[in-house]
Amino acid sequence: MICGMVFCSRKAFAARCVMVWLAGFPSGSTALTASSATEASLGNQSTPELKIRVYGFPGLSAWVLRGGYSEAAEMLRAVSIELKWIDCASLVLSTSCTSPELPTDLTVRILDKALPKASARALGFATLSSDNAAAFIFYDRVVAQRTHTRLLPTILGRVMAHEITHLLLPQRDHSDLGLMRGEWTADDLRITSSACLGLPIRSVEFMQKEAFRRVLSAQGLMVK
Repeated sequence: MICGMVFCSRKAFAARCVMVWLAGFPSGSTALTASSATEASLGNQSTPELKIRVYGFPGLSAWVLRGGYSEAAEMLRAVSIELKWIDCASLVLSTSCTSPELPTDLTVRILDKALPKASARALGFATLSSDNAAAFIFYDRVVAQRTHTRLLPTILGRVMAHEITHLLLPQRDHSDLGLMRGEWTADDLRITSSACLGLPIRSVEFMQKEAFRRVLSAQGLMVK
């Protein structure tokens, strides 16, 4: 399954934040379910922690990366998940970058150029396969959107937040509102943007459940 994000400067967006934060999925959507035993176990857990392994390319600015992490964390602040950013783009790799991946590990790969088969306006995409999840960001296209009001760390962080959300909503695609719209306007990328890039409450709940599921799955693997 492949999910992507497309930038579109010509499409208007006039929704208000209250619509984004309070709107759930359509009544006909399929909800994620969990057994009562699992629900009870989740209720006893503290905030789940997920590690985001970020891989880059030679010359990728550490300053831009740090700014991207901060912006992505801000975009996902409503989701009660502890995101631990692991910088695997530096010359000195952390052991967390080379150790076997656990279900609690998500991967973000920042590519210097877009993949040849990618949609012409896509800034990134996410691949989902069981517990192995990875997002790819096209840095050349991110840079192409930069202006004096659209700062590079801001754009990068918002794209990362979008793709990370895809990884934690494996059964969902794009929505019509908020952060998970498939098409963004130029205004959405401005640092002073008044556009709402939030998430529906239902999406937040699903993401938290998925994070807890990954924590429990990782604990099971470590016990074995």
